[in-house]
Amino acid sequence: MDNLKIKSEYFFPGSIIDIEYSFPEDILSNDHLKTMFPEWNMDAASKKTGVIERRISKYGQTAKDLGLEACKKLLFKHPFLKEKLDAILFCTQTPDYIMPSNAFLIHRDLGLSDKVLAFDYNLACSGYVYGLLLASSLIKTGMVKNVLLVTGDTYSKIINPSDRATRILFGDAASATWIGTSNTAHFKPLINKIDNFDLGTDSAGWNKFVVQTGGYRNPIDQNKVNEEDGKIFMNGMQILNFVNFKIVPHLKEFLIKNDIKTHDITQYLLHQGSLLAIESIKKKLHLNNNQIFSNISNIGNTVSSSLPILIKDYFSNTDVPKGSKLLICSFGVGYSWGSALVTK
Repeated sequence: MDNLKIKSEYFFPGSIIDIEYSFPEDILSNDHLKTMFPEWNMDAASKKTGVIERRISKYGQTAKDLGLEACKKLLFKHPFLKEKLDAILFCTQTPDYIMPSNAFLIHRDLGLSDKVLAFDYNLACSGYVYGLLLASSLIKTGMVKNVLLVTGDTYSKIINPSDRATRILFGDAASATWIGTSNTAHFKPLINKIDNFDLGTDSAGWNKFVVQTGGYRNPIDQNKVNEEDGKIFMNGMQILNFVNFKIVPHLKEFLIKNDIKTHDITQYLLHQGSLLAIESIKKKLHLNNNQIFSNISNIGNTVSSSLPILIKDYFSNTDVPKGSKLLICSFGVGYSWGSALVTK
């Protein structure tokens, strides 16, 4: 996608007013995995992934359930928002049903007005930035002012329990983000302004992270079910190559097109894909330790919820001066990626 220069303060309207998130109660630690699989070298694995423990949803607990919990936390904090909501967007790859979408279920459970539009979209780790663009675009039409962007996935349900590469990396979670116009918020936004976006796709990598069976292209044969059916396949080396040869050049180009040097960015809020991926980006962009915030160790890679959880944790733990420039970047399945330049 050709990057667009910043034309005006309102070219990408909307502010990230607030974020809440939720996790399942159950924790799966590396020590537990080491007991279950003594042949796994968990010490070496944790150095690469950066993950020490992750949250795992219970049987029957879905991404919608976690998303609803995050939404309720957000609305409890901002009770007036319920009457102001104009749209719900839900990003997930593990929906409750083939139809209807999770967004309708959230709408039902929150008891929202029939004036609220709602829909799901299917994206993985890049989903949050795509959701920000969708929300900003809806606000730009003038049809909406306040958007509830929900992300949620329970990857643990589509992971082969004996697949070390995926099991040690991913955790379940959900988030709820209030994106609105600052003049209607009556609340100091986490991020005041979205300056620019850049998003892209390299569909040649579609089969490097994939669930091959369970859809209508390759339905599961109930008479010949095996342990790989409906489970994630991940080519870890190719994913890392994707980060090095697509995401790093994308970030460099994004900075150049916006006339910004790497040191002008206060914080790079990167999708928590793995510690190896984060460190590779840090090294190739010559970033210092203070420019990279990470929270992967105790929650794992939480897919589309990775960025909103990271953003919320960063602002909860850091006094960020007003006017600071931050760069948000997510990347993953597809291959797909998206970045947003934002101002505190």
